[in-house]
Amino acid sequence: MKKRLCAAFAVIIFIFLCYVQIAPAGSFINIENIEYGIDNTLKLQKMAEAKITLTNSSSNNFKGKLSFERWILDNNAVIINRGSRKTKIKAFSFSKQFEIAGNSKKVISIPVYFGNDGVAEQYFKIYTSDGRLISSVKVKPKLFYVKNCVGIFSLKGAASDLSYVLENSGKAANVVVLSSKNFPTRESLLEMFEFIIIHNYKTSNLTEQQYQALKDYVAKGGNLIITLGENYQKNLSVFTDDFLVGRIGKEKTGDILLKRISQKDYTRNVIVPSNQKDIVLEKIKYVEFDLKNAEFINQKHMQRIKYGKGTVLVTSFDPFDDQITDEEKKQIFDIIVDNLNTTFYTPANAVMGYAGNSHLYTAVNVKWPNNTMILILIVIYIIFVSFGNYFILRRLNKRHLTWQLILVGSIVWTAIIFGVANFYRINQPNINALNFIVYNSDGKGYVVDKYYQIFAPFKTDIKIKGIENQKIEPLLLEYENLPVGESPTNGYEYYPWQEIVFKGLPAPFMKSVKDQTVYKADDIPLDVNFNIKDMSKITVEINNRSDYEIKNIFVVLYNSYVYIEELEPHSKVTKTISDVYGMLADEIRNRFYNNQSSRIKDFQLIDRETDLLCSILPKVLSNPFLIGHIENYKEDKLNINSEVLKVHSEAVFRKDLDRVAIVKDRRIILPGSVIPNLIKNTFPNANYITPNYAISFYGRGELEIEYDLSGYLDRIEKVLIQMPKQYGRFNVEEFIFNVKTQRWDKTSFEKPLAFGKDEIEKYFQDYKIKIRIVGKDDRSVTAIPLISAEGGEK
Repeated sequence: MKKRLCAAFAVIIFIFLCYVQIAPAGSFINIENIEYGIDNTLKLQKMAEAKITLTNSSSNNFKGKLSFERWILDNNAVIINRGSRKTKIKAFSFSKQFEIAGNSKKVISIPVYFGNDGVAEQYFKIYTSDGRLISSVKVKPKLFYVKNCVGIFSLKGAASDLSYVLENSGKAANVVVLSSKNFPTRESLLEMFEFIIIHNYKTSNLTEQQYQALKDYVAKGGNLIITLGENYQKNLSVFTDDFLVGRIGKEKTGDILLKRISQKDYTRNVIVPSNQKDIVLEKIKYVEFDLKNAEFINQKHMQRIKYGKGTVLVTSFDPFDDQITDEEKKQIFDIIVDNLNTTFYTPANAVMGYAGNSHLYTAVNVKWPNNTMILILIVIYIIFVSFGNYFILRRLNKRHLTWQLILVGSIVWTAIIFGVANFYRINQPNINALNFIVYNSDGKGYVVDKYYQIFAPFKTDIKIKGIENQKIEPLLLEYENLPVGESPTNGYEYYPWQEIVFKGLPAPFMKSVKDQTVYKADDIPLDVNFNIKDMSKITVEINNRSDYEIKNIFVVLYNSYVYIEELEPHSKVTKTISDVYGMLADEIRNRFYNNQSSRIKDFQLIDRETDLLCSILPKVLSNPFLIGHIENYKEDKLNINSEVLKVHSEAVFRKDLDRVAIVKDRRIILPGSVIPNLIKNTFPNANYITPNYAISFYGRGELEIEYDLSGYLDRIEKVLIQMPKQYGRFNVEEFIFNVKTQRWDKTSFEKPLAFGKDEIEKYFQDYKIKIRIVGKDDRSVTAIPLISAEGGEK
């Protein structure tokens, strides 16, 4: 009995010692801290980087694996089991090997993905090298992450004010207080913000990398608000290099008048109460300023410029000034937000949208090796072998079989050559760089997006590393659209901004990676001149002074355009504008469809080209612009398998043009360049030219708008108002407000309406003119009139 007890005791001691020897360190590895996004705030349904702080309280080194796992309900299992115990499956996971010294800490970066379905569970887990789980921490994003998010460089008081005014304006958002301490160096973390406000300059003392992230955020389509007022005298001059280019005066104190109407979404049913007064800020501190290439809002107290794809709005005063009441702050931010490209307003009846990113998942433009050599080999075969066959058959007295032998031999030889060539080339990685470039009206250009499309062969491992300024990230399809249980990281490993490894996929595949860096682009010398002798029949001259052959050029002037299929280097062409009859994206697609001469249309090519050009369209069409496609852009490079390869590159670009043409020292506002402020709209139905922007209306209703020309001309000498013909005009009454009699004068826009000096004095006050259109019944049709004007130098 004693022997048995001793033996059992020995076994227990042995097992205990084995356990201690196998995993003494694992018991002391803990997840001390988890950081992601900005103050643990990030955009859901996007891959992001998390920083995990691990501690090893043991004296022994530890090797293991850190894993992020997202578990969801297996709906298929629920259906099969008919409501029995719900099964969870791992829908997303990413792991990283690590080693940590004894009695030390280590920070590890790892990609994470948080969804907003509310039922998924996310964990950070630590495994030993043999796969045993030793630590697990559950993470659940807070519900407010799914709201709109805005950031502000200021103190908490201003942040509270901002949260209050947004909530009371029906634009509730999560307000994140930013500073140089928590501001990221990665632009991708800023994508969650609808806009960012630079208010208190003491808190915006950014490093060079942080400031670059802010510039990249705006260039990629973000919104930045800079408030001047007394704060500007204490600011960092760094903002004057990019966002505040122009004349900025000294601080003053006086009264400011702000008009309540603004450029709202025309699809919304809006009625501004007649008793609503404008905002008068008395004895407030402000700064006189005049930004280069700015669009004025409320005279010069708010000015808006474009920076890449984004918008920068600057106010002359501090909207958080203690002298301003809460109601006035709400009204001010109504105007500010209405003049930004945000998603706060999403009209219920505006369901159209541009094409998605299908161009990033198709191999249609991957360049195959040239077939010229293959054709030469076939010709050589036909010439030499055919003559050889002829002489052989003549000696055998079988000349009547010559053509049959030549035909069969040619077919066999052609199949062999093409088969071997295709097998060779599909086993060679093929890479294509895709650049999206925006040139603003100040002439500065930015590569706002860059993708590398990679066609990889059979069972190949491809390792991609960023070189120089490249910040490489994998491009994922919309995660929620993936099959249940499929991880978007299947087939590759990703180390944030450092390396992407595609591992042994069983068949040829197309993958896309994105370079997050924003680059300054060299100018593409392409001149656009408008012939405006007759405003109702405008012609456009495009002069290509570059060395590039440019295809599919569109010059868009609000609701009209010019199309050039191909423009050779150092050549020019002149064309008369055509009308846009519906959505601009549909017009572009139809143009490509009708332009293909073959009976069998290449819809994949049409879709891709439409998708590419629509991806670079501006959100607001008040600026004329040009878009085009260069298939052979300057060479790019990418590090593939530790070798820097030259990469074929193409460019899709947009050039913003001036709203005002200068002809013989006369300034002429182009039609459609002035988008009117909306005072009233009760029309029930609308047609669109771009998503969320209506241009024509029908049904019983009333439209009242106001044009403000103060930001364009010093003096107005001639005015032309015309109704777009392509949208129709039926059963409506039209009026212009007479500022002398304070009454509405009935008029007609059936034909273009020209104003001279007398009419300008009658209908214009402070560079503004009001127009009202009334639809009589359900058959009524109208559009937004276009205004052009001529005057002196601004």
